[in-house]
Amino acid sequence: MRFSSSKKQLGVVFDVGTVSVSATLFELHEPNGKAHILKTFRRFHQASLRQDAMHFSKSTITQFSSVVDDIKAHLKGAAMPMYYEVGLSSIFYLGKTVRFAGTNDRPVVLTEARLQQYFQEGTQEFVNELKRTDVVIFETILMRSLLNGYPIERPIGRASEQVELFVRFSATSQELYTRLTEILKATNAAASINFSSFPVSSWFLVRNTLPYDRPLLLVDIGGEITEVTFIHDGMIIDVQTLPFGVLNILLRIAELEQMDIEHAFSLLKSYTDGSLADDAKKRVHDIIRRELKTWEQVFERVWQRASRDMMINIQMYFLGGGALVEELKSAVAPPLLHPDIAKGLTVSLMAPDQFKDRFGTFCCFDGPGDFGLMSLILNKRV
Repeated sequence: MRFSSSKKQLGVVFDVGTVSVSATLFELHEPNGKAHILKTFRRFHQASLRQDAMHFSKSTITQFSSVVDDIKAHLKGAAMPMYYEVGLSSIFYLGKTVRFAGTNDRPVVLTEARLQQYFQEGTQEFVNELKRTDVVIFETILMRSLLNGYPIERPIGRASEQVELFVRFSATSQELYTRLTEILKATNAAASINFSSFPVSSWFLVRNTLPYDRPLLLVDIGGEITEVTFIHDGMIIDVQTLPFGVLNILLRIAELEQMDIEHAFSLLKSYTDGSLADDAKKRVHDIIRRELKTWEQVFERVWQRASRDMMINIQMYFLGGGALVEELKSAVAPPLLHPDIAKGLTVSLMAPDQFKDRFGTFCCFDGPGDFGLMSLILNKRV
């Protein structure tokens, strides 16, 4: 996002997920100033595990359009925002980190033209690997650059004999990209629109707030899926999608307690904040315990990946709507976890209110489930 005027500017960030489409309206009072949160809007998909791609495609367009209409109604005839950031969860994009390496006989300056050539080569490699032509590359992020083996934050204009670059590419379907863009352009033909993946958005935020000296696992427990971002040497080396989300628990609560999904969600929230009576607390706890076996089984993929890259002394951060379920956090380190990984493993929660001092006014975020929305605002492309 680019804010070029000293006037107040409105922006919107979207979280396009598997349970809902959410958006937060915010205001910047000056270039590079703090954002003032105004309101968050949500539209939920019909709750059911393992919906097919066709269902999500249709529902996402419908709910995205409805959220835009809600924003329009909230503004009561005032001009719609000029700046939009659309965040996509893993079911809506494909991503890859590509390594480029080159050796010269003598020191050669890395130019902007040469960097763009690397990007074009990586884009073509990524598209060829996807074996699809109906995609849009919406992110090309230089995550790490090494010149003569030394990390350099800004490599352009620097001379070296050896160059090593790590670039993150993300792509989405042409149809989804076009439809969402059309919906926003219909409200403001001059709108500036940017797309982001949540692993990259989270990476932008944590790289400025957390040390690089430890491998990081960002475990985003969403509605139907869990997205695990592996960060090593300060860059994303992989993103894994696990077929488990908080909806697994909600649907089981709804079934066994004979209630709809909305009441099941309220019951689970009361459980996580400790306000349930003892008998109800025990019932919910027992339901969660039954679902943990599936969670532990799918999470084993994370440890297999970490072992492959010899990730030790790991700092794990939980975020997303399921991060408040304490049992999910405590169940990820099984007794047979490899000693080299278990040693030094620490687990923490990451939630929007931990960053509230970076905002002018702060409201309207629903716990760690809205971390994605919050990170998009803090990472606005100014």
